[in-house]
Amino acid sequence: MYNQEILDLIVKKYGVEKSALFCEIAAMMYDIKYNASKQFEPLDEYDFERNWWLESSLNLKQQTQQ
Repeated sequence: MYNQEILDLIVKKYGVEKSALFCEIAAMMYDIKYNASKQFEPLDEYDFERNWWLESSLNLKQQTQQ
């Protein structure tokens, strides 16, 4: 299951505002993992996930302001 599919289900169940907060928290989690990782390989995944969830949070927050 891809991130967008997961996010769509979360938005459907919890709404845009709560989902935006979730995305921000998920991005922070991946940032913590990225900064704590001592291995090279997972860094790409953590970096991608952090950026994807952060961007999704910003997009959802924009929706609530319109």
